[in-house]
Amino acid sequence: MNRRPDRPPPDSVAVFSYEEIIGDGLYKLPFVRMVRAAYPSARITWITTRKTVYAGRLQPLMDGLIDEFRQDSGIGAGMAGLLKPLPFRERFGVIIDTQTTLWRTLTIRRMPHDLFVSGALGFRLSDAKPPPSQIRPPHMVDRLADLLRLAAGSVPKVEAGLRLPEPLVAKAEAALPPGPRYVGLAPGAGKRFKCWPLDRFVAVARAQVERGRVPVFILGPDELEWLPQLREAVPEALFPEQDRQVWGDEFTPLRTIALARRFAAAVANDSGVSHMFGAADIPLVTLFGPTPATKFQPKVTSGGAVTAQEFGGRDMTAIPAQAVIERLDRLAIHPIDHGSYSKKS
Repeated sequence: MNRRPDRPPPDSVAVFSYEEIIGDGLYKLPFVRMVRAAYPSARITWITTRKTVYAGRLQPLMDGLIDEFRQDSGIGAGMAGLLKPLPFRERFGVIIDTQTTLWRTLTIRRMPHDLFVSGALGFRLSDAKPPPSQIRPPHMVDRLADLLRLAAGSVPKVEAGLRLPEPLVAKAEAALPPGPRYVGLAPGAGKRFKCWPLDRFVAVARAQVERGRVPVFILGPDELEWLPQLREAVPEALFPEQDRQVWGDEFTPLRTIALARRFAAAVANDSGVSHMFGAADIPLVTLFGPTPATKFQPKVTSGGAVTAQEFGGRDMTAIPAQAVIERLDRLAIHPIDHGSYSKKS
């Protein structure tokens, strides 16, 4: 049963998931923004079985997007929950179940609702269903968008950027002042087999210097061993994440997103940092070898993936430096202005 076009918009919307750790949270940020765009006046509640980073380290990004969090709800923690009372019972106009484990779906479906949408069990438990001929997309954000389309009738275009705390934006601007055209380079990844060879990142950085741009390396704690080598190979490069006088010792993904807003373009491996760059929605080249780009590439307005398969291989070593340099040249044409997308803390 699809929602009738003449049904008034709901006053309340609940989104249910098992949990979000930092990688999940960054990956699914485009969907969070889609939900708010689809329901601009509804009260949106995010319900999780366990914890969600949206109520933790990424909570500053949720301002204006999510109104309430019900984390650690226990809903769907196990099959025994099917027989236990729910921790809360208020009615929601729409419930969007973003996971597909059957007993969790059966449990959250007991929550009072006007419309329930879920892909579990081939949409058999969903009030609204896709056409039988519809092919399930490989990318998780596209799958979530399909759920929202069933619930809201369409997925509106998300116009505004994420709003970052104003002091963070100011620090990023102090670290990377206006004037130069910065190009971000993120050579790390959670697993080393996802890393493009470091000497090719160096080649890309040197090409940026030759073109009058400033290469900016984003290094996490696991890549600090590369810092001396990179400083020596590219003396003109900047390493703003390592400026402890500005940032202190604690790492935060919001800092990386704020710095990325200063980039004219960037290149990253399939990594958490690539999704931080994606959250900044900058022109982005993401490099893929063994992992599928169709499933994991960040959602950005401009850019896309370069894969090893394009060059007849599977490992990251198959991607030539010149191909990445040429892709960056096409992206780094216009300066980026994200100044209007900050908020006071």
